[in-house]
Amino acid sequence: IDYNDEFSTKQGGLVYGIGVNLTRKWITVVFRGSIGITDFLADRDFRLDHKSLFESEDDIFIPGGKPGTHKGFTTYLMDEKKGGQDGRKCLDRIIACVNEEFKSNPDVAGKDFNLYVTGHSLGGGLANLLAFKAAQLKAKDDESVKYLPKKITALTFASPVVGNEDYNKEFQYLEKKGNLRHIRVANEGDAVPTNDIIPPFSFFLKGRTDVYTQNGVNLLLYSDAELEVGYRATKTFASQFGPSVLTNHFLATYSKRIGVDLELEANKNKKIYEQTVEELYKAAGDFTN
Repeated sequence: IDYNDEFSTKQGGLVYGIGVNLTRKWITVVFRGSIGITDFLADRDFRLDHKSLFESEDDIFIPGGKPGTHKGFTTYLMDEKKGGQDGRKCLDRIIACVNEEFKSNPDVAGKDFNLYVTGHSLGGGLANLLAFKAAQLKAKDDESVKYLPKKITALTFASPVVGNEDYNKEFQYLEKKGNLRHIRVANEGDAVPTNDIIPPFSFFLKGRTDVYTQNGVNLLLYSDAELEVGYRATKTFASQFGPSVLTNHFLATYSKRIGVDLELEANKNKKIYEQTVEELYKAAGDFTN
């Protein structure tokens, strides 16, 4: 129903698509991952942006906090030129499009459709931020998300960290209110979804990575064992770095470990895959650790 690659080149740039699945009864926002130097420059900018998602005091639910988000990813979403010819920010355009579908599409309106946001790597980071902002607006009863479902769910793969501890507290507040869920799939041995990046790799980055943390429920995939379910489960760069670190980040490796090429009956993670998002949250633990 919507797609934007207007400002994408062979060097990268924000690309997303929005689709409706009438059979499964869901709307999905999908972000592309990194492909070139433009994306990599955004990936490396770990400076904290304290303003874009928290423009007013009403945007902060936990008193005394100073939530901040990954500047590179946040800039992608908030850049007005990426919103198209009408000058809107990309984030605003996506939310407006989805809200209109829930309001006016006769196949969707009033029929209990779910909203999912997804992506791999950079795309996963963008999915986290968009889902958070939509849930934040929902919790405030903002008119711009009037027709969205109460709960927005992000399902990400190899998602980098996107915010500091105070951002996570805001994230948890929305989880507790039932407005936000995040299922974060990561491969054991993938160094991208980590914090506290060490030298010499940290020399190529802007900002500190040790102040970042992960959000939501983590499904940690292994090549030869059943996956682990945990809440947040932030890993350090050093703990995940190894000779197969690049291969472990590839989509092909994720597909293999998830088991999409296997019959579900033979999949070692069958029982976990059959659980609902709420059941996975219950299995992972509380929202406060």
